Amino acid sequence: MKPIDPALLTKFFNNQCTAAERQQVTAWLDTPEGRAWLSSSIQQDLEQGEGHTLPRTERSGEIYQRILAATSAQDTTSPQWRWFDRSRGTGRLKAAAVIAGVIAISFAAWQLLRQDNKTVTYTTAYGEIRTITLPDQSVVTLNGNSTLRYSRHWDKAAQREIWIQGEAFFDVKPASKKGFVVHTSRHINVEVLGTSFNVLDRDTRMQVVLNTGKVRLSGGAAAIKAPIIMQPGQLVEFKEKNSTYQQQQVNTEQYASWKSHKLQFHNADLKEVAQVLQETYGLTVTIADTTLLHQQFSGTVPSGSADILLDGLSQLFNLKIKRKDVTVNIERNRQ
Repeated sequence: MKPIDPALLTKFFNNQCTAAERQQVTAWLDTPEGRAWLSSSIQQDLEQGEGHTLPRTERSGEIYQRILAATSAQDTTSPQWRWFDRSRGTGRLKAAAVIAGVIAISFAAWQLLRQDNKTVTYTTAYGEIRTITLPDQSVVTLNGNSTLRYSRHWDKAAQREIWIQGEAFFDVKPASKKGFVVHTSRHINVEVLGTSFNVLDRDTRMQVVLNTGKVRLSGGAAAIKAPIIMQPGQLVEFKEKNSTYQQQQVNTEQYASWKSHKLQFHNADLKEVAQVLQETYGLTVTIADTTLLHQQFSGTVPSGSADILLDGLSQLFNLKIKRKDVTVNIERNRQ
C-alpha cells in the first residue's frame, strides 16, 4: 500500500472525507505503518504535557474519540455496509472488520500509554535475560518472554507490589516497615521480606522456588485454601486442572540456573524440555516419535541463544535436531 497523504488524514479526522476516502484511510490505519503512526501520534500527545489545556491522558482519549467519530460517521453515511448478501457480503464484512480493528487498535494504544504513565514496565524478548534494580536496591533477573511491572510511586506506597508474568528471580533487600508482594497472573501472591526466590508463571505451569528466607503464598487461586508458608529449599507447583499444589524439597540451583545462561535438567522428560523451548525462546517443537516424550534426561546445557541450546541438547541427549525459522523437529539420532 502506498504511503498515506497527510492532507487526507487531516480530512479524515475533520470528518470531511468521502466514503471512498474514509475507506482508504481506515484500510491504511489497519496496516503496520498505520498502527505505528497511530501509536506514535498518541505517544507524542502524552509527552507534550506543557502548553496544552487538556491533561495528557485526556489528550490521548481525544485521539481515540476522533477515530471513533470518524469510523462511526463512515458507517452511518454508508448504510449499505450494514446489509449483507451472498454475492457481496464478504467484502462488506471485511470493511466492517477493518473499522472494528481500527477502533480496537486505537483504544488499546490509548489504554496502554495511559497505564504506562502510572507504572514502570520491563519486558524481555525471547531468549533475553535482563537484570533490573528496583528503587529499594532489590535486584530482579527477568528471563526471556517475561514482563515485570510496578507503580511509579512504589517507594511511597504502604505496601510494595510487583506484577510478574513469565519467569523472574528476586533478590529482595530487607525492609523493616514495608512488605514486598509479587502478584502473578493466576492471582497467587508471594509475600516476602528480605529473601531470594524464583517465580515461574507461564501458560502451562506456575511454581515458586525459595532459595533463602521465608515467603507466604496466598491469593484467590482455588488451590490455596489457606496461606502456604515456604521454607528455604522448597518448591511449590500449582496444578490448575485439579486445583491442587505439590510441595517438595529441591535443588534450588537447578531452577535458577537460567540466570547464568545455562539450564540444568534432572530426570526431565523431553516434554519439559519442549516447554522451555516454547515458553522462553518462542520455538514450536515437533516430536514425531512419542516414545521420546517420556525419556528422561539429566545434565547441564548452555542457554545463551536458542541455537546454542539446541546444539547442547543434541549432544547431551544424542538427539537429531533440525531448526527452520521458529520450528524445531526433534528425533532420535540413529547414526
